[in-house]
Amino acid sequence: MKRGLLILLLALAAFAAAFIITRNQCECSVTTHPETHDGGSLLPELEWLRSEFKLTDEQFAKVKEQHLAYRPTCEALCKKVVAAQKSVHALTKAQSIASPELAAALQEQAAVRVECQQAMLKHLQKTAAVMSPEQARQYLDTMLPQVIGSEAKHLPDGH
Repeated sequence: MKRGLLILLLALAAFAAAFIITRNQCECSVTTHPETHDGGSLLPELEWLRSEFKLTDEQFAKVKEQHLAYRPTCEALCKKVVAAQKSVHALTKAQSIASPELAAALQEQAAVRVECQQAMLKHLQKTAAVMSPEQARQYLDTMLPQVIGSEAKHLPDGH
């Protein structure tokens, strides 16, 4: 019995870590206008991308368009992540941690994390497609570890 409880607690810790990673990946900003952020400045989160990868004006325009198109998806996924986390949290407070309801809520939380990662990977792929091959490689080398987890930084190339 103690071994099963330990495994369950370790699984809960892993899911909590997965949630934190997912929440950071799906960092959403709910804004009143889709092109503004932080008090009205135009997409400051993309200025880093423009300067870091030396995007042309044409590339930047395409990246901006994709970013704005992806924002509603990101916000919707963030809401699902938060709802899944609240459900797990509420069930851990209200019931035994070995309840079937909690197990189902943990499964849902994991499924939302996968959904978020898949959407982010698709978005990264679309963004990289507007860049030169060298820019795209550098961009994906920078961004993929953020989406699939820091352990990806330690994997050998091609594996």
